Amino acid sequence: MTDKDKAKQDPAAQPQEAEQPAPDSAETAAPDSQELADLKAAIAAGDFDIKEFLDQYKAAQAAQEEAEARALRVQADFDNFRRRSRKDAEEAGQRANAELISTLLPVLDNFERALAMMQQSADRDGVEMIFKQLQQLLSNAGLQEIAAEGADFDPNLHQAVLQEEVAAERKGKVLMVLQKGYQIGDKLLRAAMVQVGV
Repeated sequence: MTDKDKAKQDPAAQPQEAEQPAPDSAETAAPDSQELADLKAAIAAGDFDIKEFLDQYKAAQAAQEEAEARALRVQADFDNFRRRSRKDAEEAGQRANAELISTLLPVLDNFERALAMMQQSADRDGVEMIFKQLQQLLSNAGLQEIAAEGADFDPNLHQAVLQEEVAAERKGKVLMVLQKGYQIGDKLLRAAMVQVGV
């Protein structure tokens, strides 16, 4: 009788397949569920140290808060950098604008002198139109004439090149403007050359 025949006759002699335990739900679940199952088993067995767990939890929480604070600092630094870059670009544009306009101030002066010398004619009207167009263009770029004649003398805005003795009420006043002064915003491009009463 062969082994096969014996096995058919004696079920007890059949090799038993190893019983497969039913899959534990904790093993088939996500790793977090496995950790939870292990934690429950450790608590049930009395092997769980709550103090150690709380220390680890507090350390993890502190690390998270530090990371969030670092991220906020990086964001603030980037915002400051972007603001600074924008401001630097604007200032560079304003400087270039001011330099260009400064080079055009003698042209304005020459236009005024030419208009003062020209008689009323069609030619004068054409030159005056061009002069007004140039003034408007420079005004749109931020150029402002410094108020001088009749104003109190201000050494920050006026350059006194002549003095004249006057009555008490006109002392310290600008009597005459010899050359106009200009500024862009708060930036002085050229001080007004003036005669001052003393």
